[in-house]
Amino acid sequence: MTNDIQNADMHDEHDDGSLPFPRARVVNLMRTHITEGKQIRSEVKDALNAWLGNILATVATEMNNSPYGSIGIADFQRATNPYDQISNLVRDEERLHISLEKLKVDADQIQRDMNQFFDKIKGPQKK
Repeated sequence: MTNDIQNADMHDEHDDGSLPFPRARVVNLMRTHITEGKQIRSEVKDALNAWLGNILATVATEMNNSPYGSIGIADFQRATNPYDQISNLVRDEERLHISLEKLKVDADQIQRDMNQFFDKIKGPQKK
């Protein structure tokens, strides 16, 4: 990291308590996935921090629906499953498109076969 970025990130260590997580920790995690030298605007740091807090609240609320006196890993997996499903769908988008195309081809072939079958039984139909 350059000194400017390090100095900017040192400012992030000062938290006023309005965000759910320590700002410096969120920024450090972001930095591991963002090209070195790229600036992250303050509003992005705060928006991501708030968004993570909202996701945590949603997951915790869902885990709280457990009928038991303690929350276990099964409750966590149930609560996070919708998010995992979304990432799986995004990852599998191309496979899903290919599967849909195959289904369309199969449906067209079935329709041709049915038309051919009924044309033999009833005779050709005027269209």
